Amino acid sequence: MEAILLRFLFACLILSLAVSEPVCSKFAYEEQLLEKMVRVEFNVGQMEKEIKSTNNLVLESLQQLKETREKMTEVFEALKLEAKKVLHENKVKVSKEIDDLRAERAKAWKEYDENMKQLGGAVSIPNVAFKARIPSSRDPVENEVIVFTKNIVNIGNAYDNATGIFTAPIDGTYLFTSQLCLISGKSITFGIYIEDVLYTVGRFYEKNFYHCFHVDTTAVMKANRTASVKSWAATTGNILHGDENHGWNVFSGTLVHN
Repeated sequence: MEAILLRFLFACLILSLAVSEPVCSKFAYEEQLLEKMVRVEFNVGQMEKEIKSTNNLVLESLQQLKETREKMTEVFEALKLEAKKVLHENKVKVSKEIDDLRAERAKAWKEYDENMKQLGGAVSIPNVAFKARIPSSRDPVENEVIVFTKNIVNIGNAYDNATGIFTAPIDGTYLFTSQLCLISGKSITFGIYIEDVLYTVGRFYEKNFYHCFHVDTTAVMKANRTASVKSWAATTGNILHGDENHGWNVFSGTLVHN
């Protein structure tokens, strides 16, 4: 048996040596081609594996993104509901505070009105006021009271148009004003006195036409103290201009606080 096998191998060796070169080259080419095809198929298999792996990664990433989006949507909806809840609570709270403030304001006004009604006449200021015009003379005597003879207003009857003197009926703060109108080319210095004390003074001169000048003062007076208007250092003759429509010589006063 061994002899037969050796003969067969020897015959194959001889035959292989006897084969021509082209036959051996064709076999080698086919072998190389087969080898290349095997390698290509292997590479294709590897690429398919890599593609499948990449697809799996992409699908996993998409799934994760989907899950993340769903979670973010849930969180957003929860935050939106919470914000609506907080806004509603704040709206209710602010509305209640506004209602409370309105109620407190209404209560305060009601209390104020009641207090004012209770105080009534206790806080009211007595009505004392006067206004008189038309001096007794158009040529004021120096250092003497100018008497305004015609009463326009004399509430409280505190001004005497025969003497030109106002006598305070009660303690309080009074406002006095006086106006004198000068003929052209005349001058005068006049002021308001409280008793014999000068409270305001002005020196005036009119050059071309007649003009009216006034002085005023505020005085804190006790009851029965007096106020009047006096002049001095005036030019001689009739210096005061009197016109019903364009210029009045007046003395006025009023109680502003007591």
